Amino acid sequence: MLLIAALSATPASFAGAASSRPTPTVTFNGKGLTTLRLGATQPAALARLGRLLGAPTSKLAPTPDLKNCGVTAFASWHSLSAYFDRGRLVGLSAGPGREPLARTAAGLRIGDTLARARQLYGRQLTTSGNNGGSWFARTPSGRIDGFLGPSGSHSQLPTSRIITIDVGVVGCPAMSP
Repeated sequence: MLLIAALSATPASFAGAASSRPTPTVTFNGKGLTTLRLGATQPAALARLGRLLGAPTSKLAPTPDLKNCGVTAFASWHSLSAYFDRGRLVGLSAGPGREPLARTAAGLRIGDTLARARQLYGRQLTTSGNNGGSWFARTPSGRIDGFLGPSGSHSQLPTSRIITIDVGVVGCPAMSP
């Protein structure tokens, strides 16, 4: 899986009170970030993400338990996590959460229904009941996937919600939400 995230400012409002700072929007596709591709060095990726999203809310930390899953370190910016293996950016994951706002290049957003995902991706979208419910979209630039909610036997209904958008290596499925 690969990811492209383009960032743009969107006005944010929280519980009826408007915020004066814009909430960035991260746009995924199958290649990497628009200005940072998967495979970038860890220092370059951290610097670029810092410029785009500000200081990380969880600084870079080693992940010895995920070493066998292709991840040796990660850092987070609210609900966006960047995963690294041996000093290279290998994956990105958004959600659950609302900051930064996340969507795919086709327009699928965290919180959208599975029916909306099928509308946008048609036959290129598949689902699985594994890991509580997951979705996968084949795009011309690569695969995008994520988890569905609610978890369990109802996870593949048209009313199920997109709770994460993932690209690349984001750890072991059994250790994900």
